[in-house]
Amino acid sequence: MQERPDTEFRRRVPRIATTSWSGRYIVEDDPESEWMECRVLDISVLGVGLELFPIDSDDDSGQLVGHRLVIQVQAPVGESISVRLMGTVKNVASGAQGGIRTGLEFVGLSETEQAVVRVIEQLQVVW
Repeated sequence: MQERPDTEFRRRVPRIATTSWSGRYIVEDDPESEWMECRVLDISVLGVGLELFPIDSDDDSGQLVGHRLVIQVQAPVGESISVRLMGTVKNVASGAQGGIRTGLEFVGLSETEQAVVRVIEQLQVVW
């Protein structure tokens, strides 16, 4: 697994815990990628923390750095509301629930998208 020194993990903005939203992800820039399960652990206006499942080996997880992921999160209140997130993997580490903990950076968010993420942060949404 590729891990960064603690000094590089310093947060530029606070992250809001999501109480582990369930979702699924796909590696957008890998034509052989398939939808897999994940949990959204935290979110900020700059990015999102995920735990990805299943990962077959540590070698595979390190190769995720630099790739773009698409995450689909379903609200537990019903099927009418879902959130789609996209970002570039910036770091990976061992996850607390046996998966791979990843940090994604949002890239190219519009002003509207930034406003939506800020609302999620301010309301401290707990799905």
